Amino acid sequence: MKIYLCAPIIANRDLQKARLIAKTMWSLGCEIISDWVIEEDPGYSLPPREVFERDVEGIKKCDLLVAEVTTPSHGVGMEIMLAHTLGKPVVCLFRKGVKISHMILGLTEATLIEYYSEREMGEKLRRFIKNFDC
Repeated sequence: MKIYLCAPIIANRDLQKARLIAKTMWSLGCEIISDWVIEEDPGYSLPPREVFERDVEGIKKCDLLVAEVTTPSHGVGMEIMLAHTLGKPVVCLFRKGVKISHMILGLTEATLIEYYSEREMGEKLRRFIKNFDC
């Protein structure tokens, strides 16, 4: 299964959490299309148009989009909306107790996974992916 992973990159980046999510997906044999999300340099030197085109193409190719939405991000929101518009399944991960955008909460077609700890997040994501039928 091809998964597009999105998480904040410009502001409030949590590279450790993004890598944990990636490891969970890899442990199930999934391919991460957006591997730049877990790199030290996700393409900071790329022109904005190239980043936009890279991300759009990645979302078009994925079977599933997984987004970490605990911390607000313009880019992550745009990626979620594009995936939704293209009819791609969307999973949004967020820490319990954090206020989430009503746009995310109102996306009734998305699967929302709320977690207390990173361990619980990994377990819930693993369970979802094992049962996902693309």
